[in-house]
Amino acid sequence: MTVLIPLVLGMAVLPSSQTPDLIQSWVEETAFNGVIRIETGEGEGQAWSWGLADPQSGRPLTPDSRFQTGSVEKYFASIAVFALMDEGVLSLDAPISSYLPDYRVDTGDQLTLRTLLSNTSGLPNDLRNAFSRIANGEQDVVDAQSVAEAVADYASGDLAFEPGAHFDYALSNWLLVQHLLEEVTGLPYPQVRQRYVFDRAGMTQSGGYVHDLSEADPAVSNIAIGYDPSDPAGQGDYWTPRFFKGSYTTAQDLIVLEQALEAGEVLSDVALREFRTIQVPDQNYAYGGRYREVELCDAVWTASAQSGSNGATNITALYVPGLKAGVAMLTNVDESQGEMFDISIQVLAAQSICTD
Repeated sequence: MTVLIPLVLGMAVLPSSQTPDLIQSWVEETAFNGVIRIETGEGEGQAWSWGLADPQSGRPLTPDSRFQTGSVEKYFASIAVFALMDEGVLSLDAPISSYLPDYRVDTGDQLTLRTLLSNTSGLPNDLRNAFSRIANGEQDVVDAQSVAEAVADYASGDLAFEPGAHFDYALSNWLLVQHLLEEVTGLPYPQVRQRYVFDRAGMTQSGGYVHDLSEADPAVSNIAIGYDPSDPAGQGDYWTPRFFKGSYTTAQDLIVLEQALEAGEVLSDVALREFRTIQVPDQNYAYGGRYREVELCDAVWTASAQSGSNGATNITALYVPGLKAGVAMLTNVDESQGEMFDISIQVLAAQSICTD
């Protein structure tokens, strides 16, 4: 049964009855176990939490609990790429062989950052082979592989189709992107992400982990561990090998990132316009993330609609730059991201965010 936790807003602790009726009703109907944060453009967000962060200890979630980002990591990596484009280090349409001279030339000459970041590269999803090996008892062997070795084994296969021809949500794209960022900067990918994304945006509650969130580096408190309430053994999020870097964040930091992007604190205006340009229309996919149209305030607005999952953990962040308003939702109990986006739009529609 979901446990209701008081709302923490700034230094004040308010009873859960202060939660907007629409949210409270949805939480009760769905037994939502997670965190919701609303930004209405007035400069002060509101956040609520319900349920458990760790079912074994009974530790409750708080509005600042940290969750694994899942595919939102792709969004972070893409931002880092665009930040390096601003510095003249990278280009969207140069062949990646110009940045990775040791990568297989026939493939590297065809691939670009544009096709990698839009999941249209044609690179096969061979990273699944690593997870198959782990399942077959080779966890230590796979975990000992360097990033370069992993790229050779899992991100260097024959192209499945001509780059740009199709959308394919292949994890191998992102292993290759992380490797490329390390090679051109001379820094480990977590440091690249910290410098160009977290620090620039002021995301003070975000960071990286090794294997899973319980092995964050440096260690962090208040983490949300994914679990299945109906299965006592169904606890924990997917374990990933050391060479494939993951991250964690909070509801507040998801909103802070969108605010910083809009304020020009992360990317230049030129880079931001391209970053938000849809590359795969039927997927609403730009570079590492999605943008969609939403109807609010008797108008249609373009919204950043980011989502990620890992095991039972699911997170969504819907932000409308034109209204400076958004909703971040994070849960460590499996929940439909589609429903999370739907309620986010309803919540924004119910707020006083429209201007004359």
